[in-house]
Amino acid sequence: MQLIKDYVKENYSLLFQHQPDNTLISIFDNKGFSFTKDAQNNYNLIKNQPHLYVAWTNNEDGSHYVGKSFQPGGRWKRQHAYHLGTLAHHLLDTIRYDDQNHTHWIEHWMNRETQVNIDNNLFSVNLKEDVYITFIPFSIYSNQDFNTLEKTEIRRINTNIEKQLIQSYREENIILLNVQHN
Repeated sequence: MQLIKDYVKENYSLLFQHQPDNTLISIFDNKGFSFTKDAQNNYNLIKNQPHLYVAWTNNEDGSHYVGKSFQPGGRWKRQHAYHLGTLAHHLLDTIRYDDQNHTHWIEHWMNRETQVNIDNNLFSVNLKEDVYITFIPFSIYSNQDFNTLEKTEIRRINTNIEKQLIQSYREENIILLNVQHN
């Protein structure tokens, strides 16, 4: 697990697009938040492959969200029921019944009361601190080429390593934003 955790700390990007002069003022619209340019470039390299990801903050309490993906296009999309879209829909009170509930992410990462309508469909919200994201390639945590495996085997590996990584962070008393694991 330490190899994976080291990879997370060495291969990260700021998560949210922000004001040019302030990384703590995140920008979003009614479709969702956007990645920073670096995060988008890193995501483009991996989004159609099986991977894990960790979204995290670096304060002394820390907060981490650990996830997995084995679907084409990944899970970080600017649309309903996915992370970047759902956060904006929570803030704008346009959440749908089938969206994931990520209000706890907002509580840990954002100062909701600072939300401002900048221009028609463009909004900002202050972050409590910088939020980072790391996308972890399948080969890093499995030492295997996913192209040689069946889908069921890829899912088993992803699920197993995700659970181990969550448990490892839990043992460090890091706040986990994975609701089912708290």
